[in-house]
Amino acid sequence: MISSSQTTVVRPLTRTHLSSLLGVVDADALPGQPPCRPGALRAATELGAASSRAGTALGQAGTVQDWQTLVAISEEVLGAVCFGRSDDGRTGTISWLHAREEPAVVTDLLDQAIKHLSGCKVIEAFSASGIGPLIAGLPDDREATREALTQRGLKGKQAGRFLYRALQSPPPAGDSCTVQVASRGNQRQLSIAGPMGNKIASATISVPAPGHGVVDWIEVHPAYRGHGVGGRLLKACLRLMYHLGVRHVIGQLDDHNLDADNGHGRIGAHIVSSRAGFVTAAQLTTYRSG
Repeated sequence: MISSSQTTVVRPLTRTHLSSLLGVVDADALPGQPPCRPGALRAATELGAASSRAGTALGQAGTVQDWQTLVAISEEVLGAVCFGRSDDGRTGTISWLHAREEPAVVTDLLDQAIKHLSGCKVIEAFSASGIGPLIAGLPDDREATREALTQRGLKGKQAGRFLYRALQSPPPAGDSCTVQVASRGNQRQLSIAGPMGNKIASATISVPAPGHGVVDWIEVHPAYRGHGVGGRLLKACLRLMYHLGVRHVIGQLDDHNLDADNGHGRIGAHIVSSRAGFVTAAQLTTYRSG
């Protein structure tokens, strides 16, 4: 809690602030998320690769550029916010904000970001990935940030849910299908072939930190949904991650629009993930002005 005698200053982030900011980011971690690493934090600021990040998840065209990160400082680093604008200047993006949900710090950082984005016709917040693996969307337990956004006229839109599964033992084997595994950098790609040799289901997993795994993507061909293919593939993902030393698995379920694809893909994904032992650790929301 910030005392009335403390003076908070908001200024541009420098490399000297990074180590102190790691704990602030970790204070907002969801179950299963690995601790924030200096490299991930640098990459999520203008000090790293943020200037080349793609446009936001809400579908705005163009590339977000002119990234800036501001840090709030008193006797210690209290929080930071990262933001940028599209190359045509019409859309501003607040990529992430972390401040231990201290209301005064959250509002200071948010107001400064909005001030720097003046002239943008639209401002989006938490619509693109934040720091580290996943997530697009503000978790529902971030009450101070949610209130500050809505008070400034940004409206929320459901963005799905954050999933978590502890992995103390591998799912039992015994499935009759053959799962093919290919490595690509830090990722593994798993697939199941159909009777004619065509790929009927595929998944991508990654291990961003020791003991922590992510189901980045899983998809089943529409003709094979409802036949247990997705469940067998997800179990294969979990077995592989367990043997890679993973004990905490996370994922993000895009189920905010169950009418899309007649609902089959998203409803099926919810059923498959639940049967595989995943629980919803947080509901996610993106925000947009106008």
